[in-house]
Order: sequence, then C-alpha cells, then structure tokens
Amino acid sequence: MGKQSIGTIAYNQHQRFDTLLYLMVYPQQPMVKTKTIELIQFDKIPAGQNAVVAVMSYSGYDIEDALVLNKASLDRGFGRCQVLRKYATVLKKYPNQTADEIRGKPSEKEMGELHLREAEKYAILDHDGIAYVGSEIKPGQIYINKVVRGKEK
Repeated sequence: MGKQSIGTIAYNQHQRFDTLLYLMVYPQQPMVKTKTIELIQFDKIPAGQNAVVAVMSYSGYDIEDALVLNKASLDRGFGRCQVLRKYATVLKKYPNQTADEIRGKPSEKEMGELHLREAEKYAILDHDGIAYVGSEIKPGQIYINKVVRGKEK
C-alpha cells in the first residue's frame, strides 16, 4: 500500500489514468502546520480531517487500540469517502464497413419482452446507453450497452 490515508490526491483526479480512486468527501486543512508542510505547500490541498482525540488507559496498565466516535459527527460526514472505479470502452471500425456502437436503453416494449432477470441487468442505463452518474453497479449488470458488429459477415 502506497499510503495510509485518504484525502484529496490531486487537482486532476478525474483525468487520471488509474482505474480505482479513493476520495474523502469533506477534506480539511490541518489545524497545526509544520515548517515542512509550509515549505512543500502541502497545506494548500486539504488532505485529511481534524479530530479531537483523547488517549487514555482503561485500567491504568493498558492502552487498547479502540476508537469511540460521536454519532452526530458521523451523521454530518466525518470519515466519509467515495470509491470511484473508472471504466472505458473502445469503439472500433472494421474493414467490412461496420463499426461498434453504443445503443440507448431498451424501450419499454423491448423491456417487457425480456424476462424480469434480464430486464434488471439494464436497470442502471440512462437514455444514452451508459450507466447514469452515481449509480451503484451490481455484479451482472450492464453499464455500457455496446454492440460489436465488426465480426458479422
């Protein structure tokens, strides 16, 4: 693992080539800054969250590694993060004058002709044939309605 925290990783987070991205929803600037943080200007990009922490022992001889969080702070978004996974497809053109295409979401008539299990596969598609923004993709669901036609004769 490269680092042990989640924060704002870069200004170009939506143009990056890596496919898995962890983002903190409400990053904050640090309350305490060291000289090194100021020199490398790490305080310009919020990269974590400020928390009030108390370290105490339970019986006087031990310190357990447990964390007690306030429910109200969790409800307000403390520690919330997003996991973004990027998907891409390539549309090819073939020598026999055909090309791959992305079709829109099947019509209500076409959906009615499918089994219920097959219709659920298309549930997250938008009208343009691509999963709508913020959709939760479950295993087996179609997120790009791509038709490959180049192998037809």
